[in-house]
Amino acid sequence: MDSTLIWVLVAVLVVLVLVAIWAFVNNQKKARLRDEAAHMRQRAAGGEPIAEDREAAARQVQQDAEVARERAERARQEAAAQEEAAAAREKEARVATEQAREQRDHVTDTYVEADEIDPDTKR
Repeated sequence: MDSTLIWVLVAVLVVLVLVAIWAFVNNQKKARLRDEAAHMRQRAAGGEPIAEDREAAARQVQQDAEVARERAERARQEAAAQEEAAAAREKEARVATEQAREQRDHVTDTYVEADEIDPDTKR
């Protein structure tokens, strides 16, 4: 056999061994990555109930916030209505006070007039 042919066969054999080693290492790497991905999926699946609980809690808090906002709005509206009623009552009170003053002035004027025409009252 020719030495060149032997060297070519050895080179081909070395290349085949290197390709086989590369394929083996690549296969091992893929298997390790698959295992790691499976492990990550298991951890994610384990966290699923926690995420669902937190989502449910967030929905409940959001609903509570909406109820509180509605109550606050109703309270604001009620307060505004009460403020209007108080303003109306204050106006009524001012009118009634003015009428009472006028009546008191009239009564006082009548007393003064009566005193002026009464001959028995001292001046």
